[in-house]
Amino acid sequence: MSIDRCDDIKELHPKVRELAEKLLVEAKKQGLDAKIIDTYRSPERQDFLYAQGRTKPGAIVTNARGKDKSSYHNWRLAFDCIQNSKTDPYNAAFLAKLGKIGQSLGLEWGGGWSSFKDAPHFQYTYGLSIKQLNAGAKIPTYIPPKQVDQELVTAIDKLVVAGVKMNACNWNSIDKMDLRYAETLILRIGALFGFSDYKATIDYLQGKEVITDRTLWDRKEFVPKYIRTILIRVSKLV
Repeated sequence: MSIDRCDDIKELHPKVRELAEKLLVEAKKQGLDAKIIDTYRSPERQDFLYAQGRTKPGAIVTNARGKDKSSYHNWRLAFDCIQNSKTDPYNAAFLAKLGKIGQSLGLEWGGGWSSFKDAPHFQYTYGLSIKQLNAGAKIPTYIPPKQVDQELVTAIDKLVVAGVKMNACNWNSIDKMDLRYAETLILRIGALFGFSDYKATIDYLQGKEVITDRTLWDRKEFVPKYIRTILIRVSKLV
């Protein structure tokens, strides 16, 4: 296993990854340019860090041994987050603001610990101790909720108001689109602009650069992601 630092957010447990992403979003809203580092740590990486300040030069940065898997980083339940700055990544004021944001999201912040404060550190442990994890306790499975495609939802709402007869909830997600009714949808969009047949509608949409490559549309080979594009672009014409 490598002793190199892993900064890949995808290596985190799905719930922790979701919280890490939210932390970045909320930080940006507050004008903080943050970045995630040091996500998963192999036992070898952990022991490499443990040696720092003990058998190797440098300051002590952790009390957790890799061979014991005694860091939540080893369990993909922790990450570090710092200022995205080459000159001052560990700015104390920045990390304090970041810590408050993390705590508001339900993350445990290392800067709030009573001893061995670790300001860049965030973790979400499901209430499991390292001892429990090493004893075989299972980390709960987590499936992130699907994100609302707000751009598509907004476009559909606008089209419905404009007069396109469609059941919005059947088209506001790529996963929900029933392609059996795609031609009917195109015809109803055409009716909005005064067209009564499919070809005339496609001609119009191509002329408006809503459609750039009409091959699939002429063949009526409907693809959800392209229908999404049409809905969004047409909504900007009404």
